[in-house]
Amino acid sequence: MDFKATQRFLLDRGMVYFYTLFVAGYFLLPMASGHRKLYYILVLPAVLLLWRELADFYRANILAGLLLVYTAYMMGTLVWTADFETVAALQTLGYSLCVLGFCYVSGYLWIRQAHWMDRLAHRATWLAAAAALVSIVAWYSANPFPVSRLEPLGVMHHQNKAGSAYGIFLVLCMHYVFTERGRDNRAVYCTLALALLSLVVLTQSRTAMAAVCVGLLILVGYRALAVAVVGMATLWALMASNPALWINRVGDFSFRPGIWQQVLVDMQGYWWFGHGYLVDPRVPAYGKLFNHAHNSYLATLRDGGLVGLALLAAILGVAVHWAWQLYRLRGERIYLALLLYGMTSIAMDYDRLILEPKELWLFFWLPVALIMAAHPVRHEPVTVRYPGHDQ
Repeated sequence: MDFKATQRFLLDRGMVYFYTLFVAGYFLLPMASGHRKLYYILVLPAVLLLWRELADFYRANILAGLLLVYTAYMMGTLVWTADFETVAALQTLGYSLCVLGFCYVSGYLWIRQAHWMDRLAHRATWLAAAAALVSIVAWYSANPFPVSRLEPLGVMHHQNKAGSAYGIFLVLCMHYVFTERGRDNRAVYCTLALALLSLVVLTQSRTAMAAVCVGLLILVGYRALAVAVVGMATLWALMASNPALWINRVGDFSFRPGIWQQVLVDMQGYWWFGHGYLVDPRVPAYGKLFNHAHNSYLATLRDGGLVGLALLAAILGVAVHWAWQLYRLRGERIYLALLLYGMTSIAMDYDRLILEPKELWLFFWLPVALIMAAHPVRHEPVTVRYPGHDQ
């Protein structure tokens, strides 16, 4: 197969197939290393082959440019990073290429292959709900129910990350509940949403639950309050049923402010340009050593200083403005709901945003990518598509 034939295959549907396998791998593959290889072997080479098409697609796109500038600057901080290592620096540069590739190809496919990506979005909620049910059964068949924190199957083993990744599909599923045509379709998505909500609650992730509340409030307004109240009440009841967990995660709930305060204290003398992207992310607080900043905004400040934080704020500010315009002009709340979901998640946990293929790609970078591509076509007629219906 020659180069031109390969490009035609990718532009036709090949890129969609590879992308679909990668997204499905979050739920179906048992090891994170295998899932990353799926991206490196299938998706990234295809992105590099289509770089001209991507460059033309994002020409004069302000958000795409800001994303490139932010990434380039954060990688530039490697020059003055306190803990510079050549291998780690090269690895980080590779991750930056991966993040950019994921964002650019996600948006490109969302518009250029709109019909197939719409079907993928619908089927992804089905897959996530099925994986949630299997995970619940598998975990609690071997662990105490309901006091133990559920660890889902697939590559998402940490409860907070898993809860946030599944939670974004819960928001998407609730979007379909209110936009699908036909009572049966809406009933199906209500059932899927219940499965996803159950998994998020059983992971006992306060980060994911808070983000779900924000996303649903944006998406469906006051009607989301019932879901938020039930979810939060159940979450706190589960934690209360486990005395040790209650002491560690409720009685000591205030550990995050102490971590955040220490990050700010450590910024003395590094406010403008930060410590550099390879600085040790561990934070001493409360007589313990926490392994990261538990806030990606503060982590960006730590690594890139006020310049890095300003660039991140510019990306999110433009994305919020564009998402609001998509709602105002096209009636599409989902973009704003997904974006604020991701912004809430990284405000309560996590650390660096430029990293290998991980769950954070789903609930933070993906909403940015979709808005980046959807906003330029905001004046085009809205085409409503339903699962199983061809255009």
